Amino acid sequence: MLHNLLKQKNPYYSNLSENGQKKFEQRVLEFIQTKNFVGRQDLVITDEIRILISAAAVQLTFGLNNFLITNLHTINVFPQIFFSKMYNLSFKGLTTRDGVLSLSWDDFKQGYANSTDKLNLGLHELAHALNIDLDERKKHDTHFSTHLKNWKKLAIIDFHKLKAGKNPFLRSYGSTNLYEFFAVCIEHFFELPIEFKKTLPNLYRQTALLLNQDPTNVTEDYLIKKESPFFRPSEEEMRLLTDGKRNPNESPDLIPDNKFQHLIRHKGVYAAMAITVCGFIGIPILFWFSSVTVISVGTILILLFGCGVLGLLQWNYVKEHIDMAYHQFTMYAFVGFGVSLMNIILLLNYSVTISSYTKTYSLSRKGFYNQITLKGEKRNSPLERVVNNYNEHPEDALLAKEVSIRFDKGLLGFDIVRECIFE
Repeated sequence: MLHNLLKQKNPYYSNLSENGQKKFEQRVLEFIQTKNFVGRQDLVITDEIRILISAAAVQLTFGLNNFLITNLHTINVFPQIFFSKMYNLSFKGLTTRDGVLSLSWDDFKQGYANSTDKLNLGLHELAHALNIDLDERKKHDTHFSTHLKNWKKLAIIDFHKLKAGKNPFLRSYGSTNLYEFFAVCIEHFFELPIEFKKTLPNLYRQTALLLNQDPTNVTEDYLIKKESPFFRPSEEEMRLLTDGKRNPNESPDLIPDNKFQHLIRHKGVYAAMAITVCGFIGIPILFWFSSVTVISVGTILILLFGCGVLGLLQWNYVKEHIDMAYHQFTMYAFVGFGVSLMNIILLLNYSVTISSYTKTYSLSRKGFYNQITLKGEKRNSPLERVVNNYNEHPEDALLAKEVSIRFDKGLLGFDIVRECIFE
């Protein structure tokens, strides 16, 4: 079944020699074993789905020693175009940095049904996964990581030509950013290799060296003939590769991330989860602040909601830089960011004193537990709640007729009860 299916549905496999096909089949089976294929929207995962998606991955990495794209662990397969709550958009394919690839099965099949339209969803998304695998510093292929820097240095020239509309061969979608440019190049590299090689020889050469294969060499299992004059870099290419300065054609948005940007981009989801955990831990601290601050429960809830909304406003930034599901982000916004910000607000109010004053109240008691009530205050007022919480010597309060309370007005205008003297 494996051989016949690949022969029918994967032209790349069909052009391989018998030994090349055996190597390809072995890699497909190993790739299947290392990935979790999940059917979405009632799609049943079949052997055909597993084999053909894995074959696309093996096709992409056939020239590399490490072909498993280690960071990728789950492949979600939808019957058609699907909606992502994370981005609030519909997609044919989506690859995230947490090792999840999602794609439309109909569009995947169409990519291989027409092998000359420069559209191949499977290769496009797996190209993203291969790039992410390197970014995440997993067990990526050393050949790929070594040549990717050179590919970027030289590809930027063609990237800018595409952005300026001066590169009609490549799909305009590749001008979105360098990541999409790479994925679009991969589609063209496998779908129209002869035209690619003729139209953009420098870019084709670097892509072939990067993937360690030459799709135009169909008679020798796509082997790169490095002794060929074509694969010798031009003087201009050598100058760009050996020059330590940044390529003058490189725009600011293509400058590599600094350490902080890299941390946010690749570890931001862990930081957000840590803030969420700290938010949970901070709930008892929030209760303590409310026990010494003259603030109503309603005001606390309104402030918490406001802080949570401020957290939600970060979504546009987060979805561009961090792969986080929306339900995770919502929990981070309200429980993590919201509670943490609320504690910071109350801490500032508690720590910074604007003024101080003392006020005396007559006491009375109510209920089975002899709860303190203050004459002149509304029943169950925030001040009564704080005084009852502050009552360190119940026996003194039980006999007292008055209480002198020393207040500090905090930075944000909320009173802090500093001392209660029962007389």
